[in-house]
Amino acid sequence: MNVKDLKALCSRFRKEQCGITGLETAIVLIAFVVVAAVFAFTVLTTGLFTSEKAKETALAGVQTTSSSLVIKGAVIAVGDPAAAPTRVDYLRVKLATATGVEQVLFNPTDVLVTYTDDNNVALLAFDAQAIVTAADITACLATGAAGTPTWCLRNSGNNNAIIDPGEVMELIVTLDDLATPLIANKQFMVEIIPQDGAVLKFERRAPLDITPVMNLD
Repeated sequence: MNVKDLKALCSRFRKEQCGITGLETAIVLIAFVVVAAVFAFTVLTTGLFTSEKAKETALAGVQTTSSSLVIKGAVIAVGDPAAAPTRVDYLRVKLATATGVEQVLFNPTDVLVTYTDDNNVALLAFDAQAIVTAADITACLATGAAGTPTWCLRNSGNNNAIIDPGEVMELIVTLDDLATPLIANKQFMVEIIPQDGAVLKFERRAPLDITPVMNLD
């Protein structure tokens, strides 16, 4: 091979683009893979975030519509202190957490208690009396003005604004100040509306004969 042929061969090698084209193709392919990976990660992250938000929304809806409180034991009605009672003076209702509920926030100043019967519709005011003895209940009854019944609270647990599992709170719903007294054979309804969870509502009927102590269950 002479010098002229060698130069022609070197010139052909210098102009050959096959390797460069292959490298460009690899770069483009890698770029596509990276973009696809980033896009897939974004879609996956967005999907997980949306699923988590949907889960939180569903749980919040269940919590709002599910009852977090239940009545524990019987609803007790107490007649007025006269020798022959003619009206219901107050109700005693015990509350506890529902099955599967760990804690219930129950700050009395944020809880609404309403009373309704054929003659009365009342939003009861909370009276921060320390209910321990019968004398304390009498003090709770004495605080309401005519036509403005109240409710008091007895906490058998740690005396905070939370009802824990196994803890029982007793509500004293005073009715002695109703504009129209609750008398025999009258149906009534009480609603307890806590900060969280569904409304706890119970309906009862006063007995045909008013006595000092009446079990309404």
